[in-house]
Amino acid sequence: MITLFLSIFNSKIRRGIKGRFQTKNILIKYFNQEFSNKVIYWFHASSYGEYLQIEPIINILKEKKVNSVVLLSFFSPSGYDNVNNKNVDCKVYMPFDFYWTMQNTLKLVKPNKIIFATTDLWYNFFWSSINRNIDTILIGAKSKSYFNKNFSILNYVYKPIYKSITKIITINDNDRLQIEKFIGKNKSKRIFTLGNPRFDQVIEVSKKLNNDKKKPIQERDDIIMFASMHSEDRNIVLSKMIKYMGSHKKNQIIWVPHEPNDQENKYIESMFNRNDISVRVINSIQSFDNDDSRVKIINLVGVLSKLYWKVKLAYIGGGFSTGVHNLMEPSVAGVPTVFGPNYHDFREAVDIINNKAGFCVKNGLDLIKIIDKYIDDNQELGIASNAAIQLVKNNAGSANNIVDEIKSD
Repeated sequence: MITLFLSIFNSKIRRGIKGRFQTKNILIKYFNQEFSNKVIYWFHASSYGEYLQIEPIINILKEKKVNSVVLLSFFSPSGYDNVNNKNVDCKVYMPFDFYWTMQNTLKLVKPNKIIFATTDLWYNFFWSSINRNIDTILIGAKSKSYFNKNFSILNYVYKPIYKSITKIITINDNDRLQIEKFIGKNKSKRIFTLGNPRFDQVIEVSKKLNNDKKKPIQERDDIIMFASMHSEDRNIVLSKMIKYMGSHKKNQIIWVPHEPNDQENKYIESMFNRNDISVRVINSIQSFDNDDSRVKIINLVGVLSKLYWKVKLAYIGGGFSTGVHNLMEPSVAGVPTVFGPNYHDFREAVDIINNKAGFCVKNGLDLIKIIDKYIDDNQELGIASNAAIQLVKNNAGSANNIVDEIKSD
């Protein structure tokens, strides 16, 4: 009921609700076929970011097990609207999480295994799956604050769920140990540390780009990327960057809000305009290369992997609010990253700091100091760039291991 009420004010929620009403018909149309000789894998991701973690797993699974069906469901339109993978046989919104809805849906689809990405475990969907003896696998599992709060309602709800999951796959040993402690060591034989498949995903995307689009970092223009920007990040860095751009006339900025919208784009545009810095909102990747504005505001989703190959340095948002966003896409492009202090729960961010492939800042002045140090010093920039690339290479291969675990009994 809360979601239905919020949909009155939020177009994204309205699209999600409308999509859920169409899910049943999509499933009926696709699963009216005979699949008795095929293994049906149902993958579920909350949004586009979670999907990127399972994309290499889906692709490798299809390569290794041709005789299979992949159903992919999303909670958020950010995933449903932006994913078009030829290895996905059927794509839907997650049905409304009512007991009778999930019972009917599972009876129709008859999945052999259900794979959840990270944390999006729906109560009735999960227990209906367990009651039908369907294997459930959680990948990218993370420890949660409520694990240690015995009187928390979340602890009460999720402990039986975690105990009943067939297999739990974590990115690092710390999360594995915390989950083992949460559900009891007698269940630990079902928990595996297999790394982060996002590294495999960014490597595969990078391979698909034409080599003439992938310049060494020293040959790129003096462009600084501000990616996945939350309002908290914007408030920390914007005024400092406007001042910086006023005294560094050859430098450019690519600005990418976390969730592009007209109101935020117009605000950023007006702030640069009033300081006589040329700026334009980019609505298509084709118009990007044909525009000579010093600041380009990207009003697109799913283009960051290409744009990182154009820049020398990237500030990644989220570090002053919910947690730093994807650091692997810039790293595979050899781009040193900068981010706010809320990064300790993200293993790749910790590794980036430890390997001097990126830097944490506490304020806008810290950011300017890093830009001054690296943007014009090709030697320092090259050292940090090589460290970022090597970090990605060192973490490749987890997707293959996860697929092997998914396929095994």
